[in-house]
Amino acid sequence: MIADQHADQLRYLPGCELVAACDTDELMARQLAERFRVSQVFTDASEMLCAAQIDAVHITTPAQSHFPLARLCLEAGCHVYVEKPFTVNADDAGELLMLANARGRRITVGHNLQFSPEALRLRKLVRDGFLGGPPLHVESIQCYSHDDPTYGKAVLGDAQHWVRRLPGSLLHNLISHGVAKIAEFLEGDYQELISISFSSPYLVQHNHADIVDEVRAVLRDECGTTAFFLFTTQLGAGSNELRLFGKQGNLVLDNTYRTVIATRPSGYKSYLRYFLAPLSQAREHARNTLINVRQFARKDFQMDFGMRKLMELFYRAIREGGPDPIPGAEILRTARIMDSIFAQMPRATDQMVETSLAGQSR
Repeated sequence: MIADQHADQLRYLPGCELVAACDTDELMARQLAERFRVSQVFTDASEMLCAAQIDAVHITTPAQSHFPLARLCLEAGCHVYVEKPFTVNADDAGELLMLANARGRRITVGHNLQFSPEALRLRKLVRDGFLGGPPLHVESIQCYSHDDPTYGKAVLGDAQHWVRRLPGSLLHNLISHGVAKIAEFLEGDYQELISISFSSPYLVQHNHADIVDEVRAVLRDECGTTAFFLFTTQLGAGSNELRLFGKQGNLVLDNTYRTVIATRPSGYKSYLRYFLAPLSQAREHARNTLINVRQFARKDFQMDFGMRKLMELFYRAIREGGPDPIPGAEILRTARIMDSIFAQMPRATDQMVETSLAGQSR
């Protein structure tokens, strides 16, 4: 379903033309081609790469097919934009990155939340030294709802859904967004990672204990930076946040409300801190409101801004030879963290046995 969003955003990029659509289901490919006035339709990727004059390919297929399709496109001389998750495991991710480098091609992953207006503001604050150096601790909180009719209910309603067949279950198709936010601010590889994963009470009650939808992970990198990752379906007022803690200040990014709240330690020793600190926080929220209003007036507030910005930077790197919008080391670090989380995840059979025993004990 994400293919439509890709096709829509490509229309806004100067110098880009969508020339072919490919799907194993020809009807799906033809429908997309009609919606976006694409001239060529294919049901086989190899045939498309041979018949059409293509510079870049966007892979928006189920995750299990990302690696073979991306490899096929790179070997054909194309640049590649792969939807998240980049690959099913870190070994495949590393192979694609090495192949892209060997062929002189660009490859990126669809972590578009890192290019939203608020994420760009956060990154600038970090570059300008607001934290007083690199973050000492990072926290990423990612919330998800099973009630979403276009995705959540579709996965639960189909026992053979491709998402349920991934090694990391539902988590595998979702958590790369939240994990990538952490990976951006780590140095080198992680040294330690401890993870707890389980099925939420909601899934257990609805006989879906084979799906794992909750994870809490703690890790430390080579330089001593620590991080915490939370993925949950249980928070009623949940939001998607990134929190950075530094020597001189803290930053909180909220993708749900498109805000970046900056705080510094209070210099007041008296009761004034209890009155002035809330005023400072209120000023931060008011500033974010003004920024959002201005962006809305400039028409920079549409929901897929981050996707369009990532595509813009990706194609600029192709044309001008600049840096990749998402460094390969960061893509690989994200994949390795996900591998470690899934390696510590209980198997579906173990989860169902634990649930059964818990029911007997009650």
